[in-house]
Amino acid sequence: MFYKLILVILKILVFIVFDLKVHNADNINKIDGSLIACGNHQSMIDPVILAVSTKRQVHFMGKRELFDKKILGYLFRKLGAFPVDRQGVSMSAIKNSLAVLNNKGILGIFPEGTRVKEFNENNAKPGIALIAYKAKSNIIPFYIKGPYKFRGRLDIYFGEAKDYFENIDGKPNTEIYTEIGVQILRDIYILKDRKNDEN
Repeated sequence: MFYKLILVILKILVFIVFDLKVHNADNINKIDGSLIACGNHQSMIDPVILAVSTKRQVHFMGKRELFDKKILGYLFRKLGAFPVDRQGVSMSAIKNSLAVLNNKGILGIFPEGTRVKEFNENNAKPGIALIAYKAKSNIIPFYIKGPYKFRGRLDIYFGEAKDYFENIDGKPNTEIYTEIGVQILRDIYILKDRKNDEN
């Protein structure tokens, strides 16, 4: 109930501030089970844009510093977000991620870990693939395009959900997880070249 109330408020604010167009929303809304939504990260409000573009609740990883303040930390947790330590492996974040996916929820992740402007495969990390493998969850790429300015046109494009382990035999290792991480980034940035008038 709390999430739905906050989401309505956020949708109104986004509608006022931006001209948001959502493309291929059915790709994410039609899936009932667990799903990892992976996208590019250019702005602090990217999670909000993703959240208001889907019918299902999205649970996010957020940098630990965002949870240090009591009020903000309380609000983020109520919205289904949880902290992650960007330095090293965060076992608690992995456990929280698996809990979301095992409950057939949607996990929202920005694979590059920080805000970037251009594709760089060196930003790929193995953690997302590891989580997807353990949860047996598909991954859907998305790309947010446009200027973050008042009444600026924003487009969010959803790709097709995909099982990145479909052609992997045996138990994957860190090298395979990293290779899949690169594939995920490529699939995200392919969406960058979609035309603005595409529905």
